[in-house]
Amino acid sequence: MKQTQLAVAVGHAHSSEDTRVGKARGAKLGAMFTVAAAGMTAGAANAAITVPPELLEVFTDLATAFGTLVAAGAVLFGVIRGTLALFKIASRVFSAAGA
Repeated sequence: MKQTQLAVAVGHAHSSEDTRVGKARGAKLGAMFTVAAAGMTAGAANAAITVPPELLEVFTDLATAFGTLVAAGAVLFGVIRGTLALFKIASRVFSAAGA
C-alpha cells in the first residue's frame, strides 16, 4: 500500500469513530423536539394567564420611572464627560501657550 493510500485509509478510520457532541446521531433531532415541546407547553400555559389591570399599571409606572432615571443618568454622564473634555482641551491650549 502506498503512503497516500495508507494516510487516506487511516483518516477514514478515525472519522468513522468520531464521537463528538456535534456528531452524535439523533442528538440534534431530540434537542429540537424538546425545545419545540417546551415552547408549545409555555404557549399553552400563557393562554390561561390573566393579569389584573392594577398590576399592569404598577409595572407601567415602574417602567416610566426607570426610563426617566436612565435618561437623567445619560444627561449627567454627558455633562460630566463634556466638562472633562473641555478641561482637557483647555489644558492642552494653555500648555501649548507656555503657561
